[in-house]
Amino acid sequence: MATASSQTALRPSKSSLVERWFFTGMAVAMIAVSLVAFLPATIHPAKRHAPLSALAATHGAVYFAWLLLFLIQSRLIATRRVAWHRRLGLSSLVVLALMIPLAYTTTIAMVGRGYDLSSDLRIDRDPPYGAVFPLCNLLIFASLAIAALAYRRRPEIHKRLMLFANIELMPAPLAHLIGHTPRLASLPPAIVMVPISMFVISAVTGDWLVARRIHPLTWGLAIWRMVSGPLEAGPIGSSAAWHSLVNWLAR
Repeated sequence: MATASSQTALRPSKSSLVERWFFTGMAVAMIAVSLVAFLPATIHPAKRHAPLSALAATHGAVYFAWLLLFLIQSRLIATRRVAWHRRLGLSSLVVLALMIPLAYTTTIAMVGRGYDLSSDLRIDRDPPYGAVFPLCNLLIFASLAIAALAYRRRPEIHKRLMLFANIELMPAPLAHLIGHTPRLASLPPAIVMVPISMFVISAVTGDWLVARRIHPLTWGLAIWRMVSGPLEAGPIGSSAAWHSLVNWLAR
């Protein structure tokens, strides 16, 4: 009996297996979405409005490095290499310090040109409105990522903040993916909320499968993610104040 009990204790529980692979799966999904979104216009540039600029290329490389770092960090935790996870976490500060100004500068440069280089995003009619999503996503991403680093000693908070920070990066590649897929591009722009909702539902479901409860922080971040998109598309992006601000930033 004692031997059987000890063997059972050593066998990983279903919830621990879910927890180990959940963040890895989310990271892989985010990387896959990004590759499918950005590679077509890079590999087949015939339909581009203009060649890939050095700024956009650098931004893309740093963005991809961040997602790779998220995947590696997820695997380190899954394999219980916590010390390595903490050491590598210091590099995330460097990547984040590059990522935020690069994303901002790339978006403002797009507004100044009045068009998206890849031609995936139809911002020509109203560039300031087109900038509302990347700029607001960047602000929320930066806030969540910085908070996650501040709470790195509290894993239950840290991992949820970091997960939702990375979900906040997904609207940009999803918008590109939709833009270069004719059937999807013919649908209303709000179609982007469908895959975003899938990421959010996955985050909530992951909580439930691991602990049979949903952490209050997960609830709060999930609700915010679902509310923020319509706010950006509606009252924020269409306001005169937003247009004035973005036009001023793009001078």
